[in-house]
Order: sequence, then structure tokens, then C-alpha cells
Amino acid sequence: MKLNLSIKNTTRVSITPQLQNAIKLLQFTAVEINQEIQNIFESNPLIEKEDICEDFLEDNCTEHYLHYDKDFPPKTTSTVSTSEIIERTTSEEETINKHLLWQVHLSNMSDIDKSIAESITDYVNNDGYLIKDIEEIFDDLYLDSEILLDEVIAVQHFLQNLDPVGTCSKDLQESLIIQVQNTNENSELKDKIYILLNEFFEEYSKKDFKIIKNSLKISEDEFMLIDDIIKKQNPRPGNIINNIKDYNYIIPDIEVIKNDSNWIIKNNKAVSPTIKINTDYIDIKENNLSDEDKKYVKEKLQEAKLFIKNINYRSDTLLALSKKIFDKQKKFFEYGIENLVPMNLKDVADDLNVHESTVSRLTNGKYIETPHGIFELKFFFSSSLINEDGKGFSSNSIKEKIRKIILNENKRAPYSDNKIKNILKKNGIDIARRTITKYRESLNIDSSSKRKDK
Repeated sequence: MKLNLSIKNTTRVSITPQLQNAIKLLQFTAVEINQEIQNIFESNPLIEKEDICEDFLEDNCTEHYLHYDKDFPPKTTSTVSTSEIIERTTSEEETINKHLLWQVHLSNMSDIDKSIAESITDYVNNDGYLIKDIEEIFDDLYLDSEILLDEVIAVQHFLQNLDPVGTCSKDLQESLIIQVQNTNENSELKDKIYILLNEFFEEYSKKDFKIIKNSLKISEDEFMLIDDIIKKQNPRPGNIINNIKDYNYIIPDIEVIKNDSNWIIKNNKAVSPTIKINTDYIDIKENNLSDEDKKYVKEKLQEAKLFIKNINYRSDTLLALSKKIFDKQKKFFEYGIENLVPMNLKDVADDLNVHESTVSRLTNGKYIETPHGIFELKFFFSSSLINEDGKGFSSNSIKEKIRKIILNENKRAPYSDNKIKNILKKNGIDIARRTITKYRESLNIDSSSKRKDK
């Protein structure tokens, strides 16, 4: 029942500096990505929007041209009211603690290790750091138990390598070491960074760079490369999650529409319109330009090509992820939340040939519009509850069943958690009463005594 930590050589896809910016764009919400596009339109004359009306139902060009509006989100001619959209949107306040535990419960950790993980995350602040050393946490919780300090440290290491990488660390130094270990830099360079952070962190913090260069026997150019890699890491990794939902409205990146018997899965063009290079600038003959103008056009052209490539990478990756979710959750799209099936990050990560933390990062703050409402992509990933007969159920589907049972109860004699347990058991779902209570509370539904009409 212990987590065994080991170091092994693995074949990983190298991430180029150009793709680092693409990965950054992947983490942006729909609102943020639209603003990013607007910013580059204003700063780079070589980028323009394509005025085509394909991909819009019933040739609705009015919808297409909405992305030219200054204000965002775009206006809509739909008859659906704002209140209806809000009611159909599944959302809850996200914290770094919840985000870590969401990944923990989708993992193959033992129940005891999951319990340890829950305890550790209680000590994590908004920046992602532990408010006590791991030894102190052990003393607080497990000193007189059968759980060993090594077990608690092993779970801490597991948490540190979840998304976002580097949380659950005692300080910035430890967090940076873990973040660098998770980069795709070559091993020789990472070893030098590790030594710098581990043995010369005080000198680095004080900018005593000469001591570091002499001790590590590295050139000025190599030190600048190392310094740049360190500065690219996040000094407050928890803020990535705690700030991700700091916006007032939700716009879906992906739309799933049923057209007769066919399903259409597509990017929301109102969020990320098709963009292209403005050829009017490129077609200008070079002999008509000064050297300064040639340099300007060349720089802007390079910037435009890279930005378009990265935006397309974001759109393609989100679409590929959404299609994998659709394939695994067809019953949900056909019949609704009660038909969700258990799905973990590894299920999709293996299909997309990426790491689980990449899928976790992709699902945060990205929304999909379905016939049953607007949902965050991470909603489709939920842990499995196994019946005595071995059948697995998604925790989110069970929550929806509980919600509906309570919605249809007699308010003068509301169901107790034990009664709900019996109702679910008659429908082939046999789970503990304490689990019913836990799920009911997560839905912000009061106990039966508080629900009863006076």
C-alpha cells in the first residue's frame, strides 16, 4: 500500500521554445484567448480575420461577424435568456486544494494514500505552498499511528508532480527544483540547474552569479540559459488554479450539436475566429522598402506565423480532447448526466499520447456546450464507485441521481440519506450511506430535517 518512487529513463516528446508559448495559450480561457487575438490584431498589421461563413448553421453570417464587435462576450440572437444559460452552466469555485484532490481521486492510489493526500492538501495555501514542513504535518496527524513518515513524504512527492507542478512544497527552492525536473530540457543541463538550486540557491537569490559560474565551471552564455529556464518557472504555482476562474462569464470553446442522427463537434468560431496572414503586406516588392521597413515586415511576419500556428495548435488540441471525451461519454451526450461513465485522466492521456498532467491542464477553464448544458471539460472526469457485482459508476452520475431523487421527494417527508441509499440500491447502485451524505453535501443540499416543510 505504499507509493514506490523510482527514477527511470523514458522517451518524451521534446518541447521547443516555440511550443512553450503554444502551451501557455492552451491554459487561457476563451475570454483570455479572444483578448490575446484582439491584442495581436492591434499590434501586428500582417494578421487579419478570414471573412468566411462556413461552419455556421443555416449560413448564419450574422453570428460569424459578431467576433468583430469590440465588446466580449459576443451578443446573441438566440431566444435563450441569460438566466437560462446560467442555470444550464455547471460551475463551482475552484481552489488549488480541490484541483489536486480531483486528480488524486482519479488516480490508482490506495484509499489510505488518498486519505493522506487529503490531509496534506489541507495545509496548502493559495500560492500552492505548505504552511508547515511535512515532518510537522506528520507529527500533527500520524505520530501515534501505523502510518510512517516515509509514506507521507511519498504521497507529498506524488502531489508535487501533479498539475500544477511544484505545489505542496515547503518553499520556493523546493518548488523550483521539482518544476525544473518536469521540464523537457536535456538531462545534463537539468543536472546543473539542480545543483545550482540545491547548493547555491542563497547565492542565486543574492545574485552572486560569479560564485555560481566558478563553482559549476560554466560559461556566461550557459549561465544565462540556466537563469532563463529558472525564471520561466512559476514562483506561485497554486495561483494558476486559484485565478483561473476570475472572470464574470463563461464562453464555451467547443460546441457539440446533434443534427438529426449525426453529431457535430466543432470549435466555437466566435471565441477564436479563423485568422491568416495579410498578403497585401507580403506582396510589396522588397526594393520598395527601406532596410528598416524590411526588418519590421520580417519580424512581424515571423510573429504572425508563430501566433497563427500556436492558435491552431490550441484549437486542434482542444478539439481532439473533446472528441475523445465524446467517444467515451456518448451516453451522456445522448441521455444526460445520469449516464456519465467513470473516466480518469489516463484514459484520455494515453489516447492523445500526452502526460496526464497535460490533460488536467487542458480541462481547466475550458468549457463545452452540449444539448444538456455548458460544462467544464474536467466535469467529464470522475472517479468510479464499484458495486459488489463489479459494475462501476461515475461519481458525477450518482450525484445527479441523488439530486433528482431529492428534487422529486415529498417535502413534508423528505428522504433521509439512508432512504436514498435504499432507493439507489433498488436501481442497482449499492454505496455506503456516508458516501450519500458526502455527495449530498457537495451538491449544497441540506439534510432531510432541514429540507422538511414546516
